[in-house]
Amino acid sequence: MDERAARDVLAIRAIETTDTAHAVLDDAAYREASLSARRQLQLGASGDAAAVTPDAFLARRADLLLTDLGTRTPGLAAWRKPLRWPALLLIALPLLALASGMLTERIANPHRMDLLSLPLLGIVGWNLLVYAGMLVMAVVPSASVRLPRWHLPAWLSGATRRLPGRPTPALARSMSAFQQDWQVRAAPLTAARWRRALHLAAAALAVGVIASLYLRGLTVEYRVGWESTFMDAPGVHRLLSIIFWPVTALFPGLNWLPSDIAALRFSDSGGTANGAPWIHRYALLFLLLIVVPRVVLAGYAQWRAARMQARFPVSYDEPYFRRVLGALGSQALVLRVIPYSFAVDEDRDAGLKTFARALLGDTAQMTLRPAASYGDTPDAALAGTDVAHDTATMTLVLFNLSATPEIDTHGAFVDHLSRALPGKVAIAVDTSAYAQRLGGASDADARLSQRKQLWQDFADLHKVQLHLMDLHTGVRP
Repeated sequence: MDERAARDVLAIRAIETTDTAHAVLDDAAYREASLSARRQLQLGASGDAAAVTPDAFLARRADLLLTDLGTRTPGLAAWRKPLRWPALLLIALPLLALASGMLTERIANPHRMDLLSLPLLGIVGWNLLVYAGMLVMAVVPSASVRLPRWHLPAWLSGATRRLPGRPTPALARSMSAFQQDWQVRAAPLTAARWRRALHLAAAALAVGVIASLYLRGLTVEYRVGWESTFMDAPGVHRLLSIIFWPVTALFPGLNWLPSDIAALRFSDSGGTANGAPWIHRYALLFLLLIVVPRVVLAGYAQWRAARMQARFPVSYDEPYFRRVLGALGSQALVLRVIPYSFAVDEDRDAGLKTFARALLGDTAQMTLRPAASYGDTPDAALAGTDVAHDTATMTLVLFNLSATPEIDTHGAFVDHLSRALPGKVAIAVDTSAYAQRLGGASDADARLSQRKQLWQDFADLHKVQLHLMDLHTGVRP
């Protein structure tokens, strides 16, 4: 799925998950889009259902829904097109750096070339600092984890975008949710693009300085030298030897003697009118230390950006995608429910079937296992199940909100299932019995909230997803 298709899919996801009142699109529109997308893709694949990929199905379904919505929402078609100004800014930044580089030497030192010029040494120092930081993060990956997370402003990533016209409040909320979601999901792609632009800008700045030195050298006779309050000639010789080591190592003929440096001190009426050798040295230094490495790094960033643009990462492990993709498979997805110290009556059974369809799609099926008693061994929960060839899409352990979660019993039960069925276990807590028991007590709401938080902490501790629900009314708080 490319970036454009991912934007459509995630925009529809935002609408479906935030517009619970179906003010933007109703259930019939979603079902019709799923059927049409599947039918169209199968026709294109000569009826081969197996050839229809989740990526193609989700992209076609999102396109159908947004096209339908666009007929009633002026401006949506324009909104779906990518913004141009972020791409133009990424091009303009290196051009601006090139112009700045061409002006650097003119602004800092218009009449002579100072070997200790702060703009020239500052450019070298800044790039060395950047390389050192990149090396530390590459060699010690945990160092980058400890750094404070910094995200580009939304307007720089192009994530914030106003829908033209006057969208309905429900659609405006959905688009706001999408933009927040997109900014997070597209952060690696945005960062790769900006890294490419910044590396190119650094290389362009160095090229601009080199061009400035040579162009001015055509019409101005540089007087080359140095001056310093704190360093003497031997100190300056050592400093320049370190800075220009890449140049002198590759081109020994451009080396110099300490006496050459001493003779170039401006305050001793030194300096030389023949600045060509030092212009060559600085140009080679910038090429070797800045231009070549930065262009290589920009190429790597471009490769990463192109790769993510062509294959935008979207995880289908989310409940939303499992539910939508349930319409794609030839076999219905199955929700296995294991009640724990819990009796499921007829009403709650109907509520669980409704929940299965909401979680895994309209074609989902629900299988109810015999209830496990309090303190049962975890092995009994999967008795008779071939774990290696298990066909259940998800296993849901059903608890009662009246119960207090215990690590040694409830926790051990959930942990055992999670180890046997990794990534396919969640827990659900029915609130109906506990809410009925509290009745009209004055502190009912507070006690319900405390008990829900208790189960949420339990789910976080055991790293499973929690679904709170009232199986009598079908309401999910």
